Amino acid sequence: MMRGLRRIPFSILAFSLLIQACHAWAETRVGVLYPDSAPAIARLYQGIVEGMSRAGDVRLRSRAVSDKDSAEEVRAWLLAGQSQVAIVLGDLPAALTGSLATTMPVIYGASALNDNGLAGVSLSSSPARMFARLRQLKPDADRVFVVFRPQATGWLIAAARTAAREQGLELTAVACDDVQQATAAISAFLQQVRPGKDAVWLTLDPVVPLNQLLPVLLRESWERRLVLFSNNPVDVAKGALFALYPDYPAMGRQLAERARRQLSKSPVTGPEASEHLNGALNTRTAAHLGITLTEQERQSFSRQFPETPE
Repeated sequence: MMRGLRRIPFSILAFSLLIQACHAWAETRVGVLYPDSAPAIARLYQGIVEGMSRAGDVRLRSRAVSDKDSAEEVRAWLLAGQSQVAIVLGDLPAALTGSLATTMPVIYGASALNDNGLAGVSLSSSPARMFARLRQLKPDADRVFVVFRPQATGWLIAAARTAAREQGLELTAVACDDVQQATAAISAFLQQVRPGKDAVWLTLDPVVPLNQLLPVLLRESWERRLVLFSNNPVDVAKGALFALYPDYPAMGRQLAERARRQLSKSPVTGPEASEHLNGALNTRTAAHLGITLTEQERQSFSRQFPETPE
């Protein structure tokens, strides 16, 4: 009997070690890379990394990459940490990230991901959430216009078509190869605007010539009650009705989940939109469009413009 009792602590220890080993095996080991940046941008990247650390079952190492770091040095750092997946935040040189992809899966985040072939989580906001917010604020707006370059954001527009059908919206998505075509398409659309019924979606696709066209769109929005909504709160500060943009710690959690899926038997290809979002609202534009907001609706936006002095 005593001999059996003496064996119990050893059995418990062995079982405990086995459980720890299984947990370590189940963890996804992730190496996070981001550009060596100014403090404000570095804090953004660190917020995303902090979000990843809260995802559970993910073991993280992260480092800033400077212009002096070679692909070989970065690869050696990843392998030293036994990383299974590399997550690249922001814009690192394609030569560096391309060489890493020969060693392990690479997932991209905190950039627009204007490339149908890149796996990752884009700064572009979920079309489903965009359109749901449009419906909430302006239920009589039933047509959304957008220009896009198929090679860049074809993946986003495919998701948008599904989301538009679910929201009962007509999506007029015009494929353009360059800024000139996009400018012509937007100009043609402005000739047929139905006041209060039409909306223009400003995406992060570089084919959208915002520097030249945003002042025109803002004027048309004001004069003809055209709804502008965007991925960028800066556009809202200038007069667009609303924007939805990523919650960066939550993007980190989404990236961690994407890393886990990338190692599964059925990895996902291509980009996906950010699903966890903050909102910005221009209350002056809302009032001009005849939108009456409840206090709860106003508080659902983390930023409001024009900003009131404290």
